[in-house]
Amino acid sequence: MKKALVIEDEEKARWAFEQFLKGAGYAPLLAETAEQGIEIAKAERPSVIICDVKLPGMSGLDALPLLKKASPDADVIVMTAYGDPQTVIEAIQRGAIDYLTKPLDLNRLKTLLARMERSGSTQASSAPAEPQGRMPALVGESPAMQEVYKLIGALTVNRVTVLIEGESGVGKENAARAIHFNSPIRDKPFMPVNCGAFAEDLLESELFGHEKGSFTGADRQTSGVIGAAEDGTLFLDEIVSASPGVQVRLLRALQEREYQRVGGTESLPVRARVIAATNYPLEEAARDGLFRWDLYYRLKVVSVQLPPLRERKEDIPALTEHFLAKTAKELGRRSLAMDEAAAQALQECPWPGNVRELENAIRHAAVFARSGVLLKEHLPAGVLNPEQLLDGQEPLTARMMRRAVESLAEETPPGEMYQAALNELERALIANALKTQGGNQVKAAHWLGISRTTLRRRIEELSIPIPRARGRGK
Repeated sequence: MKKALVIEDEEKARWAFEQFLKGAGYAPLLAETAEQGIEIAKAERPSVIICDVKLPGMSGLDALPLLKKASPDADVIVMTAYGDPQTVIEAIQRGAIDYLTKPLDLNRLKTLLARMERSGSTQASSAPAEPQGRMPALVGESPAMQEVYKLIGALTVNRVTVLIEGESGVGKENAARAIHFNSPIRDKPFMPVNCGAFAEDLLESELFGHEKGSFTGADRQTSGVIGAAEDGTLFLDEIVSASPGVQVRLLRALQEREYQRVGGTESLPVRARVIAATNYPLEEAARDGLFRWDLYYRLKVVSVQLPPLRERKEDIPALTEHFLAKTAKELGRRSLAMDEAAAQALQECPWPGNVRELENAIRHAAVFARSGVLLKEHLPAGVLNPEQLLDGQEPLTARMMRRAVESLAEETPPGEMYQAALNELERALIANALKTQGGNQVKAAHWLGISRTTLRRRIEELSIPIPRARGRGK
């Protein structure tokens, strides 16, 4: 019969585990402390070890490497009442195959045991025994975020290419930083570049560097962020915005692990790990001909899906506390608090801008909260009335028509009014699309139902200003 070791200091919990494991077809082995559990693991070699994190004496996290050494083939599951991100990551790094929070869901544990039986041992090699690193602003204990933390923990122990997908504002760069700063290369550079913030020629130079004299203004040689990343991490945000030419060069760099500077002939090594992020589905962009399939498959070795805030609203209170503390520090305030009505308004908002929008809403309210208590009326109008247009309740179509007519000068030649009005309507429509999509031309083209080439051509022909692309995910 298969053996399962449970290390749990609470007597009633041990008894419950014993009954559950017998019913699941396991011979239960019980220990009160980590030290006792290690000795049992050495003698009995169980196939499954379930270990609490908070134990008298040695903690469950510290015991994980020793348990794996004592019973190398065992699948280890850790459990605790506190599912904070750093604990999850460290548990995975130190050899745990999964992570459960208390109160324990026995149905989930049953499913997990069945999955392990079907797949056999799925244990990866563990990371260094003393991971330090830091977890940059990934907050929340929802089931969706627990899965993200576990995946990040697994990704910290290798250097595979990662694609982080999620809506704007969900925290894609923070997830990339969490992977980097919890990995063995945490002391190496983390080099982020927002592909949507550069024109094609500038992005090429930003990524690959250039030789002196390769173009007007190139008065010196530069290495680019690929070279600057060295043995660290290169983070490519808004990768879907990269032009076809840049995509070709990136594909070659990933395939051959080498690149050339703009205007150069010398082949240079790509030593950095690559993590890319997109707020627009790359598979959909590839189907639409906007992104190379071969580059898509190169980037999506492992995918991390970050859930939108509306799908994990149980995390809003924890996020609120985090941003209140952060904002108080930024503003030099002793402390900030949220009253009940304001907190309820945050809970009811759909948050199209996700975590970034929540942070900005709290920062906005804090400016007006003279007493240090954020009230409902201090929150932005878009949070209190999400359906209301921020620039007025006039419908978009009516607003576009009014602006088009108002913008036509009296000297418009006879016979040209129709085309001039159409141009003004198109200008307003494209400008609105660019604004609502944060300056991302790929998303704006998709939203409008036209090709990116057509969008770029009309932007140039109609002299439409392009709003500055949104900053990196927070």
